[in-house]
Amino acid sequence: MKRLLACLGLLAACLAQEPLFTLKEFKLSKIFEADFSPQRVAALGDDQFVLLDQKSNELILVSNDRIIQRTGGFGQNVDSFTEPVDLMVHNLQIWVCDRYENTVKRLDYKLNLLGIDNVISNDYDPFYPDLITGNPFGKAHVFSRQYGQLLSMDNSIRVLIDLNQYGIDGRCIMDLKTDNAGNIALLSCESKIILFNRFGRKSRMSLVHIDDPIHIIHWSNDWVVLNSQGEIESYSGDVNALPIRENETILDADVYFQYLIILTDQRILVLKK
Repeated sequence: MKRLLACLGLLAACLAQEPLFTLKEFKLSKIFEADFSPQRVAALGDDQFVLLDQKSNELILVSNDRIIQRTGGFGQNVDSFTEPVDLMVHNLQIWVCDRYENTVKRLDYKLNLLGIDNVISNDYDPFYPDLITGNPFGKAHVFSRQYGQLLSMDNSIRVLIDLNQYGIDGRCIMDLKTDNAGNIALLSCESKIILFNRFGRKSRMSLVHIDDPIHIIHWSNDWVVLNSQGEIESYSGDVNALPIRENETILDADVYFQYLIILTDQRILVLKK
């Protein structure tokens, strides 16, 4: 009975929200060959995106329905990747986290390589970074699930958050992001949002009610989490449904100003409230 009441409450909350509108959509089948299947997206605009295929180790720049540039692949060249796991657009650059190489590669908007930053940890070598995020003060942070630490990649790479101090298993962290004030939100596999301020101090925690959340982003002045089934829930508790098809799966999400960018296994969607 309790589970039924919870489901009914979640449905009522979802129906009470304003719907999200699809401004643009780009079908992946019209852009790529069948052997390219991106898992990560970073938005350069509302019609220009960088997509990462972790299986082929390839980075592709697309504009509307056209491929503009591609780079990466397997190999030992400086523009190749060994294990690319995450990316972001930050400081007018594209940052790609290469886990096995223990590096972050920076590229311009034409996918030209600008530099390679080694991830240096006083405690663990190699650090094996899994996730990357940037704050509004120009800094980039990388997180290792294996060691449960978030490093700030400034001039002297330092530990910003050590989850071991809180008894939190880093392997349980699904995703993390920063907001416009530099605050950091971590999404755990226990359906919890764990918030830290920009100095790395834990501030508060909240439970997520949608099933199996996989991504967290800061959009429309609130933290929101998404699951692969197309449900979205804000930190304030509002629940909504993304306009996806029944057989479609959410893979990743990004924000470009007021727009929510969604990557599914079939399309790139540009949404707004």
